[in-house]
Amino acid sequence: MKATTTSPGLFAPLSKPQYLPRHPHKILPSPRNRPFVSSSTFTPTQSLTASRILPYPCSALYNLIADIPSYPAFLPYCQSAHVTSQSAPDPTHSHRWPRTADLGVGWGPYTESFRSRIYCLPYHTLEACAGSAQPTIPASDLSHYADAPSDAQEGGGGAANEHEMRDGPLFTSLLTRWKLHEFPFKPSPPDGPPQEGNAEKETSYPRTEI
Repeated sequence: MKATTTSPGLFAPLSKPQYLPRHPHKILPSPRNRPFVSSSTFTPTQSLTASRILPYPCSALYNLIADIPSYPAFLPYCQSAHVTSQSAPDPTHSHRWPRTADLGVGWGPYTESFRSRIYCLPYHTLEACAGSAQPTIPASDLSHYADAPSDAQEGGGGAANEHEMRDGPLFTSLLTRWKLHEFPFKPSPPDGPPQEGNAEKETSYPRTEI
């Protein structure tokens, strides 16, 4: 004699057909095809300002900021940085400064590249403009940027030869401004007693407000 066991609900007919509510389908883009930063994510205008006093000479800090190719060594998410053209020698220091630069930023599989126009007022202000942004440094202080770069200078050896660089796809308008000036005096402690003695006789260490 052979015994067979069958679950009661396995072959039992349904009393009523079950329907799920219908919803419109939405096709989402592949994560690898999405931009690293989307301009639609942000409001039209945002501003972020920060200030610090650092124990370094103003000239050393300015040279570090103007050394764009070194950015990947210390800036998070900066994967590449190339100066594509330089200014004429400035009238005070006879030094050439960056004019245009290509930066690549990314995290994991997400990468984006963009080009910035650089304006250097030596050892005082550096501005990087992308998209429709315009510099705020007076034109009279930027005589070394008056002449347009040559074609050979504009295409010389940067990331533009490796990737198609697009001027301002991430930002409708982006202005980055660095301002530096010497900070020679030592302020009194905010919650402590006033400093004693002659402050002028104390050793003065280089300090810069940035």
